[in-house]
Amino acid sequence: MLIIKLSTIDSTNAFLKQWVQQTKAHNAIAVRAGYQTHGTGRMGSKWHAEKDLNLLCSVYLGGISIDNDAIFEINKRVCLAILDTLTPHNVPSLQIKWPNDILSAEQKIGGVLVEPILRGKEVIAVVIGCGINVNQLDFPNLPCASSIRKATGKTHALEPLFETLAANIESAVRASNTDNSRYLDALFKLNQACGFEKLDGTSFSATIMGVADDGKLRLKHSDGTTENFEERKLVFTAFAHCQ
Repeated sequence: MLIIKLSTIDSTNAFLKQWVQQTKAHNAIAVRAGYQTHGTGRMGSKWHAEKDLNLLCSVYLGGISIDNDAIFEINKRVCLAILDTLTPHNVPSLQIKWPNDILSAEQKIGGVLVEPILRGKEVIAVVIGCGINVNQLDFPNLPCASSIRKATGKTHALEPLFETLAANIESAVRASNTDNSRYLDALFKLNQACGFEKLDGTSFSATIMGVADDGKLRLKHSDGTTENFEERKLVFTAFAHCQ
């Protein structure tokens, strides 16, 4: 895997997509930046991080061949790869909050953005963006945010963490299947009732039953009926003001 290190960039995902388009020379590339001026998460949300304190990186993997309808499988594998990277550092109570957040003790420490590169309906490559709060201690106006340092009381070297994460992501994405059982074991509030808000402001409570193959959250209502929700139409009430 080619490793690229940058001081400041607008977005590691944007940089990597442009690099791949121009060079087409590598099948696996990982890039890390000390600071991003326009880091983004899913649905265009902003990723705010102090300079040189956090892990802001992207991984390009070519030679992929899956149907675009199954792209959420890659999201699952990347989330598990992050857990594999953080667990040896004794980060407590790691969980995956659907669809793309990594939690420690129910506070957000990381996020994932998977961008497929398509040929027709086939995914032939992916650019995976990861933001992980590592050594930052203050998160103004982000009451749900935390970091590895806040969770463990220790500072952590960014470079070895980055290299381990990149290797774990490549291994997970190129695996023959997804460990869905382990994904469900790590899923935030599985089989528990949670409060949710729809985009129109309607609030309701339902039990999380899992995640469908297409990436929608499977919920069970109090009357026993089930319903699947896509991410653009639903937010966790407890995290509604934490994006």
